[in-house]
Amino acid sequence: MSLKELTTSEKVTCLAALGLLGGVVLSWPLWNENAREAFPLLPLMGGMRQPEVGGVMGLLLAGLLVILLFGAVVFCRKKRSTGLLIAAILLLCVLDINRLQPWVWFYLLILGAVLFRQKETEPQTVQALRWLLAGVYFWSGFSKITPYFAEDNFPWFCDAFDFTRSWGAHTWAGYGIVLMEMLLGIGLLVPRTRGMSRWMIVAFHSIIVAFLFKLDWNQVVIPWNLAMAAMVWVVYAGPAMTGNSTGLLTFRSNRAQTLVVGLAALAPLFSWLGIWPAALSWHLYSNTQPEATFVSGKKQPPEAMQSDPVWNKYAFDGGSKLLIDDWANDELKVPMFASTRVFRRMGVYLCSRFGADSTDFYILTVNPWDKSKEKMEKTECE
Repeated sequence: MSLKELTTSEKVTCLAALGLLGGVVLSWPLWNENAREAFPLLPLMGGMRQPEVGGVMGLLLAGLLVILLFGAVVFCRKKRSTGLLIAAILLLCVLDINRLQPWVWFYLLILGAVLFRQKETEPQTVQALRWLLAGVYFWSGFSKITPYFAEDNFPWFCDAFDFTRSWGAHTWAGYGIVLMEMLLGIGLLVPRTRGMSRWMIVAFHSIIVAFLFKLDWNQVVIPWNLAMAAMVWVVYAGPAMTGNSTGLLTFRSNRAQTLVVGLAALAPLFSWLGIWPAALSWHLYSNTQPEATFVSGKKQPPEAMQSDPVWNKYAFDGGSKLLIDDWANDELKVPMFASTRVFRRMGVYLCSRFGADSTDFYILTVNPWDKSKEKMEKTECE
């Protein structure tokens, strides 16, 4: 079977499975609790659970996921293989919500749109994929219209290369980049600008990958960038693009695909109202996510902390503070699921782990457009 024999949706299935496989390999301890050191699992319901290091079940579940990912590539024409893969991902995310990273959510939506396809309506599936991808680019750009990106993250990215370092001093350049990303998302939906936007997005992802390599940071999303560039190239070109719905505001798909597209392109709007998780709303590199820090209120940390290998490895500021994402990024290769509710559950776990003797848990939240409105919520373990 050659690539030319595959439909657009089948090619996208292969790309999604390969991209997710790359992400899983680069964050293996996230999926296989057997490969962790101490970072707990956070089930969707209930309390934290210590990883079963040396256990069999965690390895079996992670191995099953890998097998299903390969199966989705080999049998990309079979809905059953796609459905089984989606079920496995959802199960693993229910067992640990931290697995629901933005890139995992993206692949779930892509695979969902493909799962509900019908052979006689392939153009509708392609159209759903077009809107889904365009929605990701639009909201990813919109979420970065903030000084936290333009004044902080953008200069940090520019420091990767000597020839880009001077650009970091220009705030307007940071805002220009995010405006371009939003316009690229819109441009993909406009027939006249679709071809140019397609080329620009491939170049855009190539630049991101180069910067991530140079900075040696967040390399787990490199397969995602490559997969998205390939998907845009496939979805916005070829015979499968033909159909009776190529206009900007025309959208015709079945109900299930419409729901999937709504989760990608409409639900992020509600994250700004606080009724939809920001972690599932393409707030990518915006630097506005909440952060959690566990703090010892004593000059000399309690004995329970001093003897704990996690505290000894990740604590900073004289061994008095522990930034949760430092621990997660080092051990799981990804940050925690960015949610104040999830952080509070983590705080309960840390209080029981390190003791409640003069220890506090802080959650920092920000206003995306006003740095002066940062809020620090303090909770005492006692």
